[in-house]
Amino acid sequence: MASTVSTQSILQQLTDGDAEPVLVADFQAMTTAPRLSRLLSGRAEGHPVYQVDPVGVLSGDRLYLPLRDLAAACVEEFLACGPPDGPVFIAGHCSASALSLHVANLLAESRDVTAILVGPAWPDEDHVRSRFAEFLSNLGAAGRPCPEFDGDPAATVARMAQVLDEELIAVAASRGANGAAGAFRELLAWYRGWLAFLLACHNDPPMAWASSAPEVIVLSGPADRCTVPGLGQGAYRLCQVPVISITPELAESVLALITSR
Repeated sequence: MASTVSTQSILQQLTDGDAEPVLVADFQAMTTAPRLSRLLSGRAEGHPVYQVDPVGVLSGDRLYLPLRDLAAACVEEFLACGPPDGPVFIAGHCSASALSLHVANLLAESRDVTAILVGPAWPDEDHVRSRFAEFLSNLGAAGRPCPEFDGDPAATVARMAQVLDEELIAVAASRGANGAAGAFRELLAWYRGWLAFLLACHNDPPMAWASSAPEVIVLSGPADRCTVPGLGQGAYRLCQVPVISITPELAESVLALITSR
């Protein structure tokens, strides 16, 4: 399975261990808040924990990649460095749920796999547009429409990135801070990668499940109405917790599901 992603790895091993490996697909928020993968790595004693970072890849030298390509690259890297056999757990947070299911589905061809979806979200076109508007607002700009999602997705991402870049330059000039614009390039790359990933989620067609499909568990808040596209309610297990935000308590809930298998 040849990787088509980029020179940047999508998978990072956070801890070592001889127990079942745990892959965690999550994102680094633009805050100091910890990631689910980091919280789990500090608690999952004996389990090798791997962080799956699609936004990091899409912030690099690739404008856009379908979820299937990102998942294939993740599986390729894991099979090259992880244990050669045995069960695998995959935890996907929020919008990373679809990617996690693709990874689980690929690994299920040869491994016993359990996918844990933590507060799953399935981005649609409105979600991508609202994030684009949010990023514009964060730059101190507003009022520009989101580019249309027609034609090549990479071209769509490039158009969104161009608008964000133009607004950053305009805001910097209006504040007499032209020399500081370069300091925000990393932020713009993160915005671009995040929008590219959400667009890939929106563009993702229905999954063709492997003959030996992974077990799927959904971890949700008590008031959430969670569904898994392509699966009926009887095809996955629903577990509810008091709070679904990224906290040590949530990490303990995920770990409890892993250790109970």
